[in-house]
Amino acid sequence: MSAAPKFQEDYTRLIKKVSDIVTKISGNILEEKQALMVQTRVKKRMMELGFTTPDEYINYLEANLTKESGALVSLLTTHHTFFFREFTHFEFIKDNLATIVQNAKEQGRNKIRIWCAACSRGQEVYSLAMFLGFYLPKVDPSMDFEILGSDIDPESVKIAQNGVYHRREIKSVPMNYIGENWARGKGDIADYVKAKKSLTKKTKWDVLNLLDFHKSFKSQKFDLIFCRNVFIYFKPDQIKSIMQNFLSFLEPKGYFFSGISESLGGLNLEIATKGPSIYVHKALLEEPKVSPEVVGTPAPEVVASIQKPKLPVMPDVLKVLCVDDSSSILTLLKKIFGSDQSFEVVGVAKNGLEAQEQVKALKPDIMTLDIHMPEMDGVTYLERNFSKNHPPVVMISSASRDDSDAAMRALRAGASDFIEKPALNNIMERGEEIKTKLKVAYMDKAFESSHVSSVDKEFEHKIEIENADSKFRVIYSSITDSKKVEAFYKELHGDQPPTVMFFEGQDNILLALKDEMKKKISYDVELLDDASGDFKKNTIYISDFAKTYGDICSAHKSKPTSFLVYGKTSKHAGAKILEWDNAHLLVEDLNYVCELSEIASDVVPATSFAYMSSEFLSKK
Repeated sequence: MSAAPKFQEDYTRLIKKVSDIVTKISGNILEEKQALMVQTRVKKRMMELGFTTPDEYINYLEANLTKESGALVSLLTTHHTFFFREFTHFEFIKDNLATIVQNAKEQGRNKIRIWCAACSRGQEVYSLAMFLGFYLPKVDPSMDFEILGSDIDPESVKIAQNGVYHRREIKSVPMNYIGENWARGKGDIADYVKAKKSLTKKTKWDVLNLLDFHKSFKSQKFDLIFCRNVFIYFKPDQIKSIMQNFLSFLEPKGYFFSGISESLGGLNLEIATKGPSIYVHKALLEEPKVSPEVVGTPAPEVVASIQKPKLPVMPDVLKVLCVDDSSSILTLLKKIFGSDQSFEVVGVAKNGLEAQEQVKALKPDIMTLDIHMPEMDGVTYLERNFSKNHPPVVMISSASRDDSDAAMRALRAGASDFIEKPALNNIMERGEEIKTKLKVAYMDKAFESSHVSSVDKEFEHKIEIENADSKFRVIYSSITDSKKVEAFYKELHGDQPPTVMFFEGQDNILLALKDEMKKKISYDVELLDDASGDFKKNTIYISDFAKTYGDICSAHKSKPTSFLVYGKTSKHAGAKILEWDNAHLLVEDLNYVCELSEIASDVVPATSFAYMSSEFLSKK
């Protein structure tokens, strides 16, 4: 037998041993389809411990079984989660919050008790804390809540209890719920946020195993229990046993939530369905209706206190107007909303002027709005048109939410929320965030609140390009793009790096073009016949592509470079542009796929070039 098969045989033995240990402790079934994942993660663990062969690690594992088993459970149990996952469940809580409050008050309690089992690293717990912190005072300010978050993995529980997350995770949270709940880190952790006391004081944490958690509780019961997207790793008999234990700790009128993709049918459980993956005790539906006169029913003044104000209710279908000058983005938004029966795209617009007419004609429930558009941009549209009678607006833009010149102006002008437009190749993955934020914006339109949270204000900044003379910008365009290019330069502010504008096959009119540009923009404009000499910041050099591109590329490609391509390129130019292989390449979105668009950093409308180019060049 050769060495390679023996080595793989040893890994197969190790994978089975590790999988059996994790399954025995956690109940998570690691089957053959997870073998590659197990091997990859165990190899990483072996490297951390300094082992190079499966036999070495097996010997270590057997000698340190208790300690190392815990490390393996942490390594191999699922941690994939995000804030406000499966928002349908949050909608259900909002719509039934008055009932949940009433059920607690009937028992003489002023606190709702919630348990998030298998809470991973805490995003679900903090999502519920933000959500209830926003709505519960509006239903009954005398009520409070507490949330227990538990997981089998001690490391995950420790991370959750610490309440620290990267800024990009929090950006997916609807802005209404962020409020004053998060603080920005300092120094080395300036890109992170930490949950404030307003959230942490409502939470408790524990390490619990779903197979034997019932041994840890006494008579404690919960109004809401969440155990989502975990049962897929268990066998049916294990799920039935776990669920029976869950039900014994669920209040008689409580609600249990499992993952949307998980079914509890066929297990002969004493449960009834109340919504998508939402369950109650079966006996609850069999109870006779109690008349208002029956002793024990809340007094009329108590009922009134928990029914006012009435929270907004979502329509069966949310009518959306999408405003964006990118036909590709509009197509993708239609796909996102078209896959969900609760949304309907009733119209599209390419700029603010068209949006004005479409709002009047179509009367949408809600609008998505880009910032950078021709004729009338999104910020101008809001400043001129937004009022309390205007449908809620959610920005979907290539601008960063932290850019004070664009995103923050839009929010202060009335936009309810902001989604940073992803690249075309992953916008579908962001569909849940987009749909959730539109629903929240519509639901909360009646509540007047500042949409710019304290943590957003802490991250707010103005884009400035430092050491501009050490960076570079390249523009490929044609004479027909002159208006777009002029608009690009008018959006810029502060120091700009040396910029070379290449034109192909138009050498005989470049001098006239230079003179014309000098009249219309505020930067120095020079004609460039060769690549020798120094390039100065705040200066635009106009040059013929065939004459100078090769030499300029060789001399300056090592610098941080923003490369903008307007329109279509010739095959020759496209191939040469690829030689500037370290550039941040932006290609104009013309609903046309070419070699450059396949490898570009982003494909966006030309109206987004100024922001995205400056944002890249502003990085240190």
